[in-house]
Amino acid sequence: MPKYPVSVVVAAYNEGSGLFEIVDRILADLTRASERLDFELLVVDDGSSDATAAMLARFSAERPGAIRVLTHPVNHGLVAAMRTGCEAATKATVAYLDADLSYRPEIVERLVAAKAESGAAVAIASPYMPGGTVSRVPLDRLIASRVGNWILSRCSGGRLSTFTGMVRAYDTAVLRELFTRKPVGEFNSWVIAALIQDERRIVEIPADLAWPPERYAASPRMSLESLVRRCGQVVATADFLWAACRRSKTLKTGTLVLSAQPTRPYIS
Repeated sequence: MPKYPVSVVVAAYNEGSGLFEIVDRILADLTRASERLDFELLVVDDGSSDATAAMLARFSAERPGAIRVLTHPVNHGLVAAMRTGCEAATKATVAYLDADLSYRPEIVERLVAAKAESGAAVAIASPYMPGGTVSRVPLDRLIASRVGNWILSRCSGGRLSTFTGMVRAYDTAVLRELFTRKPVGEFNSWVIAALIQDERRIVEIPADLAWPPERYAASPRMSLESLVRRCGQVVATADFLWAACRRSKTLKTGTLVLSAQPTRPYIS
Protein backbone atom coordinates (compact mmCIF):
# COMPACT_ATOMS: atom_id res chain seq x y z
CA MET A 1 0.00 0.00 0.00
CA PRO A 2 1.54 3.35 -1.02
CA LYS A 3 2.21 5.88 1.71
CA TYR A 4 0.82 9.41 1.80
CA PRO A 5 3.70 11.93 1.62
CA VAL A 6 3.31 14.85 4.03
CA SER A 7 5.38 17.62 5.56
CA VAL A 8 3.89 18.42 8.98
CA VAL A 9 4.50 22.02 10.08
CA VAL A 10 4.17 23.31 13.65
CA ALA A 11 4.53 27.05 14.23
CA ALA A 12 5.93 27.78 17.71
CA TYR A 13 6.09 31.13 19.48
CA ASN A 14 7.02 31.35 23.16
CA GLU A 15 5.77 27.83 23.87
CA GLY A 16 8.23 27.44 26.74
CA SER A 17 9.51 24.26 28.34
CA GLY A 18 6.32 22.37 27.46
CA LEU A 19 7.28 22.38 23.79
CA PHE A 20 9.58 19.37 24.21
CA GLU A 21 6.67 17.19 25.34
CA ILE A 22 4.39 18.54 22.60
CA VAL A 23 6.87 17.80 19.81
CA ASP A 24 7.54 14.39 21.33
CA ARG A 25 3.83 13.56 21.25
CA ILE A 26 3.41 14.73 17.66
CA LEU A 27 6.42 12.72 16.55
CA ALA A 28 5.18 9.63 18.39
CA ASP A 29 1.75 9.83 16.76
CA LEU A 30 3.22 10.36 13.30
CA THR A 31 5.62 7.45 13.83
CA ARG A 32 2.72 5.17 14.77
CA ALA A 33 1.17 6.05 11.41
CA SER A 34 4.43 5.58 9.49
CA GLU A 35 3.07 2.54 7.65
CA ARG A 36 0.63 4.93 5.97
CA LEU A 37 2.49 8.25 6.13
CA ASP A 38 5.82 9.20 4.54
CA PHE A 39 6.32 12.21 6.79
CA GLU A 40 8.75 14.86 7.89
CA LEU A 41 8.21 17.13 10.91
CA LEU A 42 9.15 20.79 10.68
CA VAL A 43 8.97 23.20 13.63
CA VAL A 44 9.16 26.92 12.94
CA ASP A 45 10.43 28.99 15.87
CA ASP A 46 8.86 32.35 15.10
CA GLY A 47 11.30 34.58 16.98
CA SER A 48 10.55 33.22 20.45
CA SER A 49 12.11 35.02 23.44
CA ASP A 50 11.64 32.24 26.00
CA ALA A 51 12.83 28.62 26.30
CA THR A 52 11.41 27.56 22.93
CA ALA A 53 14.75 27.60 21.10
CA ALA A 54 16.46 25.72 23.93
CA MET A 55 13.76 23.04 23.95
CA LEU A 56 14.04 22.55 20.19
CA ALA A 57 17.83 22.36 20.42
CA ARG A 58 17.54 19.76 23.18
CA PHE A 59 15.03 17.74 21.18
CA SER A 60 17.24 17.79 18.09
CA ALA A 61 20.25 16.68 20.17
CA GLU A 62 18.38 13.81 21.83
CA ARG A 63 16.64 12.67 18.62
CA PRO A 64 19.01 13.46 15.77
CA GLY A 65 17.28 13.84 12.42
CA ALA A 66 13.78 13.45 13.87
CA ILE A 67 12.72 17.05 13.23
CA ARG A 68 13.81 20.04 11.18
CA VAL A 69 13.91 23.37 13.00
CA LEU A 70 13.39 26.59 11.07
CA THR A 71 14.05 29.86 12.88
CA HIS A 72 12.89 33.45 12.47
CA PRO A 73 15.28 35.87 14.20
CA VAL A 74 12.30 38.03 15.21
CA ASN A 75 8.58 37.36 15.51
CA HIS A 76 6.77 37.70 12.17
CA GLY A 77 3.42 36.15 13.04
CA LEU A 78 1.58 32.94 12.27
CA VAL A 79 1.12 33.45 8.52
CA ALA A 80 4.85 34.09 8.04
CA ALA A 81 5.63 30.92 10.01
CA MET A 82 3.20 28.96 7.85
CA ARG A 83 4.88 30.32 4.74
CA THR A 84 8.36 29.42 5.98
CA GLY A 85 7.20 25.87 6.67
CA CYS A 86 5.56 25.57 3.27
CA GLU A 87 8.64 26.83 1.44
CA ALA A 88 10.85 24.34 3.31
CA ALA A 89 8.53 21.36 2.81
CA THR A 90 9.86 18.54 0.65
CA LYS A 91 6.63 16.50 0.41
CA ALA A 92 3.73 16.97 -2.02
CA THR A 93 1.32 17.69 0.85
CA VAL A 94 1.89 20.11 3.72
CA ALA A 95 -0.20 19.85 6.90
CA TYR A 96 -0.40 22.29 9.80
CA LEU A 97 -0.91 21.62 13.51
CA ASP A 98 -1.38 24.06 16.40
CA ALA A 99 1.59 24.07 18.77
CA ASP A 100 -0.73 23.66 21.76
CA LEU A 101 -2.44 20.60 20.24
CA SER A 102 -5.94 22.04 20.24
CA TYR A 103 -6.46 19.28 17.67
CA ARG A 104 -4.98 15.88 18.42
CA PRO A 105 -2.06 14.93 16.13
CA GLU A 106 -4.07 11.98 14.78
CA ILE A 107 -5.98 14.50 12.66
CA VAL A 108 -3.01 14.69 10.26
CA GLU A 109 -3.56 11.23 8.81
CA ARG A 110 -7.29 11.82 8.43
CA LEU A 111 -6.69 15.12 6.63
CA VAL A 112 -4.04 13.71 4.31
CA ALA A 113 -6.15 10.67 3.47
CA ALA A 114 -9.25 12.79 2.85
CA LYS A 115 -7.30 15.11 0.57
CA ALA A 116 -5.81 12.23 -1.41
CA GLU A 117 -9.05 10.25 -1.73
CA SER A 118 -11.09 13.27 -2.84
CA GLY A 119 -8.49 14.81 -5.15
CA ALA A 120 -8.81 18.09 -3.25
CA ALA A 121 -6.33 20.94 -3.04
CA VAL A 122 -7.02 21.22 0.69
CA ALA A 123 -8.63 19.21 3.47
CA ILE A 124 -10.03 21.24 6.37
CA ALA A 125 -10.40 20.11 9.99
CA SER A 126 -13.91 21.30 10.86
CA PRO A 127 -15.27 21.41 14.42
CA TYR A 128 -18.45 23.14 13.21
CA MET A 129 -19.73 20.64 10.67
CA PRO A 130 -21.90 17.66 11.70
CA GLY A 131 -19.70 15.22 13.60
CA GLY A 132 -17.28 17.90 14.82
CA THR A 133 -17.04 19.03 18.44
CA VAL A 134 -15.77 22.00 20.47
CA SER A 135 -14.76 21.92 24.14
CA ARG A 136 -12.87 24.11 26.64
CA VAL A 137 -12.89 27.18 24.39
CA PRO A 138 -13.62 30.44 26.29
CA LEU A 139 -17.10 31.74 25.61
CA ASP A 140 -15.98 35.07 24.10
CA ARG A 141 -13.59 33.30 21.70
CA LEU A 142 -16.19 30.71 20.81
CA ILE A 143 -18.89 33.30 20.09
CA ALA A 144 -16.53 35.35 17.91
CA SER A 145 -15.45 32.23 16.02
CA ARG A 146 -18.97 30.86 15.61
CA VAL A 147 -20.37 34.16 14.34
CA GLY A 148 -17.46 34.74 11.96
CA ASN A 149 -17.64 31.25 10.51
CA TRP A 150 -21.44 31.46 10.25
CA ILE A 151 -21.15 34.64 8.17
CA LEU A 152 -18.54 33.08 5.91
CA SER A 153 -20.56 29.88 5.61
CA ARG A 154 -23.60 31.86 4.45
CA CYS A 155 -21.43 33.45 1.75
CA SER A 156 -20.60 29.96 0.47
CA GLY A 157 -24.24 28.94 0.43
CA GLY A 158 -23.70 26.77 3.50
CA ARG A 159 -21.37 24.41 1.64
CA LEU A 160 -18.56 24.84 4.18
CA SER A 161 -18.74 25.19 7.94
CA THR A 162 -15.24 26.17 9.07
CA PHE A 163 -13.11 28.86 7.43
CA THR A 164 -10.85 30.35 10.10
CA GLY A 165 -8.93 27.31 11.38
CA MET A 166 -5.31 26.67 10.36
CA VAL A 167 -5.30 22.88 10.89
CA ARG A 168 -5.45 21.65 7.32
CA ALA A 169 -3.60 19.60 4.70
CA TYR A 170 -2.75 21.39 1.45
CA ASP A 171 -1.31 20.55 -1.91
CA THR A 172 2.14 22.07 -1.34
CA ALA A 173 2.54 23.54 -4.82
CA VAL A 174 -0.93 25.12 -4.70
CA LEU A 175 -0.31 26.73 -1.31
CA ARG A 176 3.08 28.06 -2.41
CA GLU A 177 1.38 29.81 -5.30
CA LEU A 178 -1.24 31.29 -2.96
CA PHE A 179 1.52 32.70 -0.77
CA THR A 180 2.63 34.84 -3.72
CA ARG A 181 -0.71 36.68 -3.68
CA LYS A 182 -1.92 39.44 -1.39
CA PRO A 183 -4.59 38.09 0.98
CA VAL A 184 -7.84 39.90 1.71
CA GLY A 185 -8.90 39.99 5.37
CA GLU A 186 -8.26 36.92 7.53
CA PHE A 187 -5.65 34.70 5.88
CA ASN A 188 -7.04 31.21 6.45
CA SER A 189 -10.51 32.26 5.30
CA TRP A 190 -9.09 34.09 2.30
CA VAL A 191 -7.22 30.95 1.21
CA ILE A 192 -10.52 29.07 0.94
CA ALA A 193 -12.08 31.92 -1.02
CA ALA A 194 -9.07 31.99 -3.37
CA LEU A 195 -9.33 28.23 -3.94
CA ILE A 196 -13.03 28.60 -4.77
CA GLN A 197 -12.15 31.42 -7.14
CA ASP A 198 -9.59 29.13 -8.81
CA GLU A 199 -12.14 26.27 -9.01
CA ARG A 200 -9.95 24.08 -6.78
CA ARG A 201 -11.63 21.21 -4.95
CA ILE A 202 -12.02 21.48 -1.16
CA VAL A 203 -12.90 18.76 1.34
CA GLU A 204 -14.00 19.30 4.93
CA ILE A 205 -13.94 16.59 7.58
CA PRO A 206 -15.32 16.62 11.15
CA ALA A 207 -12.76 17.24 13.87
CA ASP A 208 -12.59 17.75 17.63
CA LEU A 209 -11.34 21.15 18.81
CA ALA A 210 -10.40 21.13 22.50
CA TRP A 211 -8.18 23.71 24.14
CA PRO A 212 -5.71 22.15 26.57
CA PRO A 213 -6.73 22.81 30.19
CA GLU A 214 -3.69 25.01 30.85
CA ARG A 215 -4.43 27.22 27.85
CA TYR A 216 -8.09 27.49 28.83
CA ALA A 217 -7.18 28.47 32.40
CA ALA A 218 -4.66 31.09 31.28
CA SER A 219 -6.67 32.64 28.46
CA PRO A 220 -7.59 36.32 29.05
CA ARG A 221 -10.87 37.72 27.83
CA MET A 222 -10.74 39.05 24.28
CA SER A 223 -10.38 42.83 24.28
CA LEU A 224 -12.89 45.00 22.48
CA GLU A 225 -10.10 46.17 20.17
CA SER A 226 -9.24 42.59 19.20
CA LEU A 227 -12.89 41.75 18.65
CA VAL A 228 -13.42 44.77 16.38
CA ARG A 229 -10.25 43.94 14.43
CA ARG A 230 -11.34 40.33 13.88
CA CYS A 231 -14.79 41.45 12.80
CA GLY A 232 -13.22 43.77 10.26
CA GLN A 233 -11.09 40.96 8.88
CA VAL A 234 -14.11 38.66 8.57
CA VAL A 235 -16.14 41.35 6.77
CA ALA A 236 -13.30 41.95 4.30
CA THR A 237 -12.92 38.24 3.62
CA ALA A 238 -16.68 37.73 3.39
CA ASP A 239 -16.94 40.25 0.59
CA PHE A 240 -14.15 38.54 -1.36
CA LEU A 241 -15.62 35.08 -0.64
CA TRP A 242 -19.12 36.08 -1.71
CA ALA A 243 -17.79 37.38 -5.03
CA ALA A 244 -15.71 34.23 -5.59
CA CYS A 245 -18.68 31.95 -4.85
CA ARG A 246 -20.96 33.98 -7.10
CA ARG A 247 -18.55 33.63 -10.04
CA SER A 248 -17.68 29.95 -9.48
CA LYS A 249 -19.27 27.55 -11.93
CA THR A 250 -17.98 24.36 -10.32
CA LEU A 251 -19.28 25.33 -6.87
CA LYS A 252 -22.83 25.27 -8.21
CA THR A 253 -22.49 21.64 -9.34
CA GLY A 254 -21.59 20.45 -5.83
CA THR A 255 -18.29 18.91 -6.98
CA LEU A 256 -16.01 21.72 -5.79
CA VAL A 257 -16.74 21.50 -2.07
CA LEU A 258 -17.14 18.13 -0.39
CA SER A 259 -18.46 18.81 3.08
CA ALA A 260 -20.02 15.77 4.71
CA GLN A 261 -19.48 13.13 7.36
CA PRO A 262 -17.34 10.42 5.69
CA THR A 263 -19.07 7.12 5.11
CA ARG A 264 -16.18 5.35 6.81
CA PRO A 265 -13.37 6.49 9.08
CA TYR A 266 -10.22 7.69 7.37
CA ILE A 267 -8.29 5.83 10.06
CA SER A 268 -9.04 2.20 10.74
